[in-house]
Amino acid sequence: MRARMRRALFAAVACATTQVGWPQVGWSQATAPQIATGDAASGQAVSKPEIAPFGRGSFDAIRKAHAGRPLIVHFWSVTCSICVAELADWAKLARETSGVDFVFVNADPESDRHRALSRMEKAGLRQAANFAFADRFVERLYFEVDQAWAGELPFTALVAANGRLVTEIGALSDLKLASWLADKAER
Repeated sequence: MRARMRRALFAAVACATTQVGWPQVGWSQATAPQIATGDAASGQAVSKPEIAPFGRGSFDAIRKAHAGRPLIVHFWSVTCSICVAELADWAKLARETSGVDFVFVNADPESDRHRALSRMEKAGLRQAANFAFADRFVERLYFEVDQAWAGELPFTALVAANGRLVTEIGALSDLKLASWLADKAER
């Protein structure tokens, strides 16, 4: 019964936020709420990153929330070895890059959410804006991000400050990413 109620709550939140738009999200403590959980070994509270639902309309809502600022939306999965290998590098880049907003979207089903949380924690994404797929019809989510995207991972959407969207399937080369960042995403 609790699992059913939790799913209903997530669905309600996803619908409500899709209709009114996601709030501005970034790297501040205030905009990336934490979930406090107890650590049995130390007896201290440990904060884990909160994952917002990524459903129909979420990509457009995220773009609108970051309008006027360069934005990188990185899609990843715990079953993608390239994604897992480069996740810590993405976290470091997000922490060290000023003037660019970063959003991370986990593409795993809800049954793998605990693994995704563990990977996020290990990679240092505690302060990041984190989302996770909240729709079983994932092809619809792919299509809303890029009509040519069939779900290959990693997948990165580079959104310029002027709104221009460039998408990349697979690992981004350092040269391409550096070039996009150097241009401050205005191309």
